[in-house]
Amino acid sequence: MKKIGLSLATLYSDLAQSVQTRVFRPGSIFRMKVKGREYVYVKRLVGTARLTDYLGSVDDPATEAKVELVRQSQELARQDRETIRLLIRSGIPAPGRQLGRVLDALSDAGIFDDTVLVGTAAYQCYSPMVGYILPHPALMTGDADLAAAHLAMKSLPGGETLLDVLRRAEPSFAPVPALSRPTAPPSSFKAKDGFRVDLVTQQRTRRDQNPLPVKGLGAGAAPLQFIRWLITDPVPAVVLHGTGVAVRVPQPARFAMHKLILAQERRDDQRAKRQKDLMQARGLVEALQESDPYALADAHRDATRQGKPGWARRIDRSLDELELSLGEG
Repeated sequence: MKKIGLSLATLYSDLAQSVQTRVFRPGSIFRMKVKGREYVYVKRLVGTARLTDYLGSVDDPATEAKVELVRQSQELARQDRETIRLLIRSGIPAPGRQLGRVLDALSDAGIFDDTVLVGTAAYQCYSPMVGYILPHPALMTGDADLAAAHLAMKSLPGGETLLDVLRRAEPSFAPVPALSRPTAPPSSFKAKDGFRVDLVTQQRTRRDQNPLPVKGLGAGAAPLQFIRWLITDPVPAVVLHGTGVAVRVPQPARFAMHKLILAQERRDDQRAKRQKDLMQARGLVEALQESDPYALADAHRDATRQGKPGWARRIDRSLDELELSLGEG
């Protein structure tokens, strides 16, 4: 794996701070008269949709302050876009167009306040975080997985649903009915081109319904093992799309341990997924052994002390397959 130099790491760090602390998204300011009174609005691109936000009346001093913040955000966004182009040209992984648009729409709606990006879409974010450009075959994905820590989320504005948000990225998104419970709120959504978004959560008991209803999103979540541990104390990240998309992802070391565990859970007909799990685990383990061995050791220690049957055994089996040793840390 190619090591990411200090200058690129610094650029990413500055970008992350800029994107994570934005007050307003960049957009075009315009005025409109309504019943003889003039108001100010901003039109902005989210996914593939153009949304209009109300800023206030022209004669309100607070409106001018908001307008100035939008103008500042436009200039900062221009700089962030240039930084993103430079990072991508330097080999830092970026999402495909569809994934970028989906994450942009989800982030703009505040979905990542209550969920964590997991799966390969999260793995794509880790290169600048671990200091190495991770193997590209393990970066390819045609889906996005969101993990919810709890089943009661804040409601979206205007009574919107997760499906409404996804259609800002791609209008063809439609719910995928659960085969066992076709009337249950959907946990999966699919676009015409095959791109899929899945919402998952921690399995609470073996009797959990699938999917479990998620309050506030008009959706459900498929219960899975190991999710709660994976998304404990997630970290902020920036997706290199547009002017930057703010998301939350699992800690890289926890993600690596999770993949080592998950690889041993795959069925015989899931060999491709199993190999991808192992490839992603190898990339992160080898990078973290160089850039943050103590985080790797801590995640390994914590995973094996969970008291869950077989966690340590699964991790050891995957490490043996990869001919990797975690060392002392």
